[in-house]
Amino acid sequence: MKKSVKFFTVLFIVFLMPLAAYSEMWSPDRIRVNLRMAGSSAEGGLGDLTMKNKCPGPAAAQCTAYGLADGTLLNTAAIHDKEADRVTTGLSIHYVMEMGMIVGIHRYSTAFTTVVTQTGDWIDAGTGGYATALGTGLLSTLNGPTYGPAGTPLAVRKSTGYINFLDLGYFYDLKDIVDGMSISGGIGLPLLGNGGSTELAYGLTGYKLNGGLYTESLTSDGGSAMSYFVDYGYAIGIHEVLFGLRNVKTESSSTVSTTKGLGKMLGKDKFESSGSSMSFSLGYGYIF
Repeated sequence: MKKSVKFFTVLFIVFLMPLAAYSEMWSPDRIRVNLRMAGSSAEGGLGDLTMKNKCPGPAAAQCTAYGLADGTLLNTAAIHDKEADRVTTGLSIHYVMEMGMIVGIHRYSTAFTTVVTQTGDWIDAGTGGYATALGTGLLSTLNGPTYGPAGTPLAVRKSTGYINFLDLGYFYDLKDIVDGMSISGGIGLPLLGNGGSTELAYGLTGYKLNGGLYTESLTSDGGSAMSYFVDYGYAIGIHEVLFGLRNVKTESSSTVSTTKGLGKMLGKDKFESSGSSMSFSLGYGYIF
């Protein structure tokens, strides 16, 4: 089933059906629709990282000759992951009850691309003993044209994801201050489904360093999200003009192999990322 079909199925079952069932008990006050128009997001890149060269790697034969175990650290190099492009969307549908309670759904989605570049030459890791001797001996090879010194592009990372938040909040009429004005706010809970993926495309140097992968796909196996929103409204008869603010924070982690791909290059078995965004939206409300 397509994601859009799933989204509207959840919208109908979780949101519209209960409202229809309770319509005789609570007369609806207003329905609102908000669409993200602009906003800002925290840098999607991971910033400064350290790339690692371990046995066996490019020196498999020498590691065996020195009796060094697989996973022995030989060299390190500084790299930087920087965001190059991003598209973020957001759509809210809220039902404001006469008693002031708000229930609704917010669909948040984002897609961004980062570029990974080597920012420092390879150096000896200072492990000591035979590892230091071998690491020092590898510097001319690692910093040569076969692998590359500082400035070498390594990979492009594209991440996409969506979260369906269940919005709960409260509406407050400001008619005693300014006739027609209102303010509302609440919290978004990530209970209505989510999904995402991270795809990496490696250059020739990245391919040689990561154990022989040109592409890699990462799937999240853990994470969290939270959202907070504030909406300002101005009513003109049965119509309402809305301006909204929404903050979304996310965290995710993926288990990765330490013998191939990103995990091998970073020397980690977990790839973790986090994000934060502030959205500015315009909307329309219909007052019953």
